[in-house]
Amino acid sequence: MDKPKRSKSFLQYLIQLIVLIILDYVVIRFWVIRIDPDPSVSIGLLFLIPAVFVTNIIIGVVLAFIKNQYSGLFSVNSIIASILFYFLFIDGINRHQSKRYERWKFNLNDTTFEITLSKLDTNFNIAYRKNPSYSTGFMNGQYLTNQSEYLLTSDKTILAISNEFLFGFRNTNDSIKLTKVER
Repeated sequence: MDKPKRSKSFLQYLIQLIVLIILDYVVIRFWVIRIDPDPSVSIGLLFLIPAVFVTNIIIGVVLAFIKNQYSGLFSVNSIIASILFYFLFIDGINRHQSKRYERWKFNLNDTTFEITLSKLDTNFNIAYRKNPSYSTGFMNGQYLTNQSEYLLTSDKTILAISNEFLFGFRNTNDSIKLTKVER
């Protein structure tokens, strides 16, 4: 007779945990959308994830005095909420970047180039890197757009992006296949 009671108890515990995870998701998601984090605040994860963990533990301890069955639930939830917070925060940073920038990259010889267009104004930047940890910006300017085509101008240089190709980078007849950088 004890076995059906345990499975019912486990099922009830599982349902409560799922409800709590859904509540965590909704609260964290709305908070992250509201603050719209940019990459410069990602260091905050070092403080925010432990805060989420400790908050759940404190709630579990307080609820242990009120109704003992919830203390274990919040102990498990402290781990799940911390992991959920991390992924939702990173997703918020990516969403922030996607709303503000459009990026492509391409490789020539041993160098990776990245083109970044600002969606908030008409500025662009082209940077290159020879190793993964350091990049150098070498061209800035303005761009004009017509749907999926872009005309980039900088001093005496005119480049065009059309159908995922860059035209005019090394010479006017040049076309280089671009890879869209998705965040």
